[in-house]
Amino acid sequence: MNVVRLLVLGVIRELGRCHGYAIRQTLEEWQVQTWTRLHSGSIYHALQQLTKEGLLKSGAPEPGNRGPGKLTFAISEGGEVEFHDQLRQALASFDLIELSAGIAFVGCLPAAEAESLISETIDRLRDNADRLALIASSVQPSVKPPRTKNLLDLWRANLATTATSLEEIRGTLHTLAAPPKRARTTRNH
Repeated sequence: MNVVRLLVLGVIRELGRCHGYAIRQTLEEWQVQTWTRLHSGSIYHALQQLTKEGLLKSGAPEPGNRGPGKLTFAISEGGEVEFHDQLRQALASFDLIELSAGIAFVGCLPAAEAESLISETIDRLRDNADRLALIASSVQPSVKPPRTKNLLDLWRANLATTATSLEEIRGTLHTLAAPPKRARTTRNH
């Protein structure tokens, strides 16, 4: 699972044919920098790699206001498959950044599939939280490194809280219909 790939493919899927700067601007508008470690260089690297793999199609450079023209990108059929694969992996992840990227695009899946994936993740989170609680119950507290009991309690609480948040999100899946795809136009910035 690669968060940058999912975000770049997802934005292009939402905007239609667009250039790298528009993708970066959109991600900034979505404030992804508050929940991921995304850098603008990562976006451009992903565009090159995804194009090289045939997951994006690049068009002829469009004239810019200053400097050379800007390459535009559109998602290919293979890119659609990759987007959905990455999305499903993200929704199954315990990594909070990956899971967050999946939640950002959860509406791109049919509601029943999204609900099923989130339910499976909730179950696995709760199972792991219970397992960590059991392990923590057999560990003696200590103020010396490595503070194993404290760490187990911290991770158990993190998993339980994430599961509770996912339950709330799951409850909204049928009330929030997926918006129609936008027209496939070029976004100029």
